[in-house]
Amino acid sequence: MMRSKSGNLAVLAVAVLAFAALNVSLALNVGALSAPPIYDDNGYLLDGYYRFMFDGARSLWSLSESFVQYPPHAPVETLTVILGYWFFGSSNIGPYIMNIWGLSAFALMMFSVAGDRIEPRSATLLAIAAMFVPAAGAIVSELRPDMIAGLFFAFSGYVLLVRDGAKRDRRSAALVGLLCAFSLVIKLSAVVITVPMLGLALVAGAALRREARSKAISRAAVTVATALVILVPVVYIWGNQTYAYIYQALVSNRDIWFTPGDRWFHLNYNATGQGGSIGLGDLFYVGVALILFEIFVSLTTKRSDIRSLAYYVWTLLIFIGIANSAEKTVYQGSFFFFPFIISSVIALSRLLSMLPRLAYWLAGAIALSAAVFLEPAHTYQQGVYRKDTWPMLEQISDLVVQGASVTSVCSGPFYHYATVGSYPVTAHAVALEVAKKGHMRLAIDQLFIIRELEPMMQEIEKANFVLLPNEAGIREAVNQHLPGVAFNDQIMELLRQDSRWREYRIEAADPPTLFVRESCE
Repeated sequence: MMRSKSGNLAVLAVAVLAFAALNVSLALNVGALSAPPIYDDNGYLLDGYYRFMFDGARSLWSLSESFVQYPPHAPVETLTVILGYWFFGSSNIGPYIMNIWGLSAFALMMFSVAGDRIEPRSATLLAIAAMFVPAAGAIVSELRPDMIAGLFFAFSGYVLLVRDGAKRDRRSAALVGLLCAFSLVIKLSAVVITVPMLGLALVAGAALRREARSKAISRAAVTVATALVILVPVVYIWGNQTYAYIYQALVSNRDIWFTPGDRWFHLNYNATGQGGSIGLGDLFYVGVALILFEIFVSLTTKRSDIRSLAYYVWTLLIFIGIANSAEKTVYQGSFFFFPFIISSVIALSRLLSMLPRLAYWLAGAIALSAAVFLEPAHTYQQGVYRKDTWPMLEQISDLVVQGASVTSVCSGPFYHYATVGSYPVTAHAVALEVAKKGHMRLAIDQLFIIRELEPMMQEIEKANFVLLPNEAGIREAVNQHLPGVAFNDQIMELLRQDSRWREYRIEAADPPTLFVRESCE
């Protein structure tokens, strides 16, 4: 039995390695690694590189000190990036390779979900088939916490709702608490959906247990208490900045981050709309069909499972909640995609469990069909369309390093690099390249979220470098509702009239403009 389990895990490990390699290759050819880093990958890359190279975060102790003193926005993602640089050097490919831990977790979780109903060999084949879902590939090809956070959130809900709590002692209840806490920590700013939905799963799961109410409550209390042991210090360290981030996204900068569209657009976005077509593709239709068919078969054969049905409903409630959010991105859709994937695996494994003699062959046919008809690697970013930004980045970073060698810092301990638009080359991409070329840290001023000219000019007074976008960058900023770009022409004229600044027109078909300050006075 042990040898059989080891063999299945070995097969799964080989599959994970293959899928990870294919996804990294795709990222290099057409995805995130085929162009200078864009949002939000660039922020995590820069944060991790600074901590590793400048702050000396090269041991678990020094890393812990760094996280406590300067809490990162997404601690697990930042840790992944640091380990990527640690193991693979200064190339940006390392952090993406390190995402293999997330894909490994995905494979093991799908194996676990399917294995609750069918034998291990069949469960292995279903787990391999699940890795063809686009959202699974994005775990590797994208450098964001959303996918892995959505995965652990979905699996935590599954353990709370579906796994038999009657078989759970206090120790296993505590482990569930650790799992839930970790799923929250991966993306702290998602607490607006993860906390209430995991809370609902905890309560509903306890209510559905076939045991004395007192025992169910006791185990739920152990789960909550264990989670709080982890979350209380996390809230103490990250609470203020997480609240500030959520507030600006939902309130103060809501007009910037909202996604325009009618009611149908928002309702459909994560299903067959823009988000769902990227994150799930046509597999959305397959998953819905499997779930509905499994419910129908279960009811007609009187083999229905209330806990599996509860997970389907839980997934539907998540979909409704995200549909009512004003902000839509394929990354945020992860908090629906992964519960939906698990729901689909539940349905498929329950259907196969009704045909135990054929389950292995049917699972093999499903895996083979996926290998023949589906793409094994996926990326949300199309960096291939931004390849012309490589020479721009080279020129801008060279000018910054050269400028810093002859000009003193105008404000604070670091040279300030200000951007009026978010593109064509992001400020964090420039800062990362400058850190590698000149071993120098830049302070970044993102002027494009400032709404008035006067405070923008006050920030520019602190800066040593100001980049103004090209025509494509202006269009992109307008499409993203970034208010600061409206002052682009005025800032350009003011800097041209100021003798302290020197203008450099970046050589490109559609050139941005860099101003380098030659005097701070």
